[in-house]
Amino acid sequence: MRYNSQIKLILLYLFIFVPSIFPQWDFSLSTYQEFNSNPFRAVNASSELISTFDLGIQKEFENLSFNILYYGNYNNFSKSFEMNYYWHQLGVYSSTENFGWGIYAEQRINKPEINYFDYFNYAAYVNKSFNFFDINWEGNLSFNSMNYSVISDFNNWVASGRILARKSFLTKTTLIGTIVFNYKGFKNYISNIDSTYGDDYIYYTSEDVNVSQIELNCRIAQSVGEKTGLALNVHYKDILSGSGFSASLFESTYGDMELYDDPISQEGYSVGGMLTHIFFEDLVTRLSYFYYSKIYPSQGVYFSETEYNTELFREDTQNVFSLYLSKTIYLNNTNGNMLDLSFNATMLNNKSNSYYFNYDMNYFSLQLSFNF
Repeated sequence: MRYNSQIKLILLYLFIFVPSIFPQWDFSLSTYQEFNSNPFRAVNASSELISTFDLGIQKEFENLSFNILYYGNYNNFSKSFEMNYYWHQLGVYSSTENFGWGIYAEQRINKPEINYFDYFNYAAYVNKSFNFFDINWEGNLSFNSMNYSVISDFNNWVASGRILARKSFLTKTTLIGTIVFNYKGFKNYISNIDSTYGDDYIYYTSEDVNVSQIELNCRIAQSVGEKTGLALNVHYKDILSGSGFSASLFESTYGDMELYDDPISQEGYSVGGMLTHIFFEDLVTRLSYFYYSKIYPSQGVYFSETEYNTELFREDTQNVFSLYLSKTIYLNNTNGNMLDLSFNATMLNNKSNSYYFNYDMNYFSLQLSFNF
């Protein structure tokens, strides 16, 4: 209770006093309310009402050509109080028409019961856009350093390179292709770490845990009339070396998925599409469906709650349906004050050859954001 009170007092102070102290800064306040049938992706589902309270602060220094920002949110669970946590981020970035860069630091603060999710994360990126052969190109390089306060064996760094090509046609069709290369290395890895599953032991080597991956993505977007658009997407992942280390070794937690479902320690593909239509000038409606096929080379298979086999790889298929609505209400056109309302309904079904990863998750959310 003391933890909750301290966090709430800090947020209340920021909400009330900071805008008056720094009147030249941009602020955003928002609240996110979600009812989730299974937020922790468990075989035996338990529903939660999750409330998130957000504060964003940003300042543009025109003479110095960069911006600074602070963003923080507190997440509160109606039943699983021990899962409540605070996350915040501090960043410096610059963005022009053809070039951008940014440096960020973020932290997650959990209750003592789940302090193994506490972390500091540092990230930097640089991107450049240009035109070549009437195709718009975007290049991006990024580096990410993850540091867990308790479970230092999982500390890692990720280097990524991305190239994106975009081409538009007179038919109001846009083609977007992306190639991404990821490399993930573990800082404090000690050879022959053993992970115990019942009577089975898995011994990892540095060649196993450090993993390189390539991603290919193709997107086709087509305008259908003035207010309707259709987009189809195909995404492919392939592991080039290694197999990863962290996925599935910890229980799922809301909001941070690297320990549970590391995107770099998996391969497979996804296909899907989105239909977007604007009603009444400014009510955006988006209906989407995606199918995912995933393979986890770093994981064996649970045949039951206790029986684990290391000779097989975990394989999942996932179906995700989503309906999204959003509307922006401009309160003052002079200073840009506006109110954003959004609603989301998502149904997710995950099938797996591993016992603990067969689950359904349905959630409905409502978000209210005020920018001033």
